[in-house]
Amino acid sequence: MAVWYTGAGDEGKTKLPLKGRIWKDDPILEALGDLDELNSVLGIVSSLYSSLSDVIRKIQDDVFTISSELAGFDMGFGIERTKWLEEEIEKFSMYVDSPRSFVMPGGHLASATLQLARAVARRAERRVVALLREGVAKRQHES
Repeated sequence: MAVWYTGAGDEGKTKLPLKGRIWKDDPILEALGDLDELNSVLGIVSSLYSSLSDVIRKIQDDVFTISSELAGFDMGFGIERTKWLEEEIEKFSMYVDSPRSFVMPGGHLASATLQLARAVARRAERRVVALLREGVAKRQHES
């Protein structure tokens, strides 16, 4: 059986491989937690929209890569992945009319969950941008 705790207590800290022990409320862990939550919600969306599971899996892989980059590893995430995602957004946009007002989540479990994924992604983005502004995260490319 896997053990998910040390049994020794952590005194409110955790260890990032390249950063050492940091407080659990450190902004970098907040961002990593948001990215982890995003991947979890994307997993739910993938299970509800089987036709999207391949593209969502690729997005989840990218979220893991971004998380690793944020934790200090050089994973080689670059502009080509951003461009790929933008191309995917354009493909799906052909099937959906642009909303003329705010969208009220609901109506269908899968679409509401997709709205949740969007909201979590935006929160994660805000956290990462804050880290960029503070010089904690590094900019991977210029647009």
